[in-house]
Amino acid sequence: MFSFSAFVYSWRMRLSKLKQHKLAVTLSVVFVITILVLGPFAYQESWLDPFSTLNVPNRELHPHAITMLGMVNSEDPFHPYYYADVGKIQELIRDLQHATPLSSSDQALVSLENQKVQYFTLHRALSHYHTTEDYALQYYPAKSIVRFGQQEFRVNASTVYAFTKITGSMTSGWWK
Repeated sequence: MFSFSAFVYSWRMRLSKLKQHKLAVTLSVVFVITILVLGPFAYQESWLDPFSTLNVPNRELHPHAITMLGMVNSEDPFHPYYYADVGKIQELIRDLQHATPLSSSDQALVSLENQKVQYFTLHRALSHYHTTEDYALQYYPAKSIVRFGQQEFRVNASTVYAFTKITGSMTSGWWK
């Protein structure tokens, strides 16, 4: 039977061989601890991520930075709504990464004036990486088109479904 003291002694003997390489072992331990501590923060803000959302680099409009959505419907502009489920908002922002830009000569843009529109505010909260900022986004549900900045985008079915889920469970009022 293998005793605890024999187990400890065997590990002491194995570790005693590392005395010759103290500097390499110390640097390796420091490197591993640094990666474990800083890795999640680097991945969360994802400055390594080459994608962009609605032609805006992820360092500006990152999925983890948007924490709240506000909405005003064109049919009832005096009753705003907001949504604060961060997981669903991140899903929506990730889906918006797959939106395809529309050219200015596209026929769908001509008929947008008479369409129902939902005005969204994407709220980026203050963090270590970002200042507080709000982004305006217009969504035309009948045409599956999003207007962000000065450009229009066609969104896929996943984004339409995310918008439908979010608008169906919004809270009346505005965030504080």
